[in-house]
Amino acid sequence: MSASSSGSFHTLKISDVRPETDQAVRIVFAVPQQLEEVFRFRSGQYLTVQAVINGVSCQRAYSICSGHDQKQLAIAVKRVSGGVFSNWLNDHARAGMSAEVAAPQGEFCADPEPQRKRRYCFIASGSGITPVVSNIASILHVEPASEVTLLYGNQRLGTMMFRERLAFLKNAHLSRFHWVNLFSREDQGADILTGRLTNRKGADLNRRLIDLRSFDHFLICGPESMISEVSRGLRQFGIQDDRVYVELFAASAEDARQMLQRRQARAVAHAGKMSRVTIIRDGRSTTLDVAADGENILDAGLAAGLDLPYSCKGGVCSTCKARLMQGEVDMDLVHGLAAGERENGLVLTCQAHPLGPEVMIDFDRR
Repeated sequence: MSASSSGSFHTLKISDVRPETDQAVRIVFAVPQQLEEVFRFRSGQYLTVQAVINGVSCQRAYSICSGHDQKQLAIAVKRVSGGVFSNWLNDHARAGMSAEVAAPQGEFCADPEPQRKRRYCFIASGSGITPVVSNIASILHVEPASEVTLLYGNQRLGTMMFRERLAFLKNAHLSRFHWVNLFSREDQGADILTGRLTNRKGADLNRRLIDLRSFDHFLICGPESMISEVSRGLRQFGIQDDRVYVELFAASAEDARQMLQRRQARAVAHAGKMSRVTIIRDGRSTTLDVAADGENILDAGLAAGLDLPYSCKGGVCSTCKARLMQGEVDMDLVHGLAAGERENGLVLTCQAHPLGPEVMIDFDRR
């Protein structure tokens, strides 16, 4: 199995493991000199980590939390209810262990440049802070004329990840880094700072603390429900979509309902119909018979023994995206694709089900 565009994992030693909260750990990897170029990352990207757990090979994507002001490669992993890999890493990751890690991927990147002078607004909820803290640290380090505001939502102070790191950045950049905490289950003594990050809360903050229209870019990371609510609020304030960048961290209950509805619709409209699906990967073409009302194209390819890139399998990370060259597919979720990517024929193979007699998917033209 593979996750990087080059289709390869590399063995890295874990050099340090430290708790971020009682439910999350920070894992630092030692990168040998011969792999430094492979693991050169853009702030905001993620790593796919692979391990065998209870005899089953698992892999998941975890955001890089280190910035360009640090000479290290680190991820943060939060426990997830029922989560196999994340909970295993929290319980078992230790310094000196080896891990299989793929090259960095992802596009949730501010890509700072020294000559820029911009105002950034980051909005994060829970573990969505992970790629955000990487971006913020790099902007403050690389763009000396830029300013950053962070709106960070948590249940309470004890669940806040990167508290010490953010405090360090604040102390180092007092006039350029503005940090607002909101707690949904802990009273901070001010109504404006209590509650979830919602459309209404954003309007309240805009009236009393910040000027949303003054920012050049907005970068939002967290669960789908928060992203949808905040994005809608920004549009109501006249913020154009091309100034807003999002990274989804978890699918919502609404996503689950949508997937069920689409599956039921396919079962009615395409029951028993098969498609000849041709998959191109590393210049080789393989043709499979796949049911329209059955498994997705990624799972069909993996079951046939193909080495295909994937990570989350939840329509979030976009590791499995490929180009639709022929035919039609129906996707359950499309969070991992930008509108322009969809228009240019890219699909998420973990969400794509073939419709019609012939479908061709090309992983080499992503």
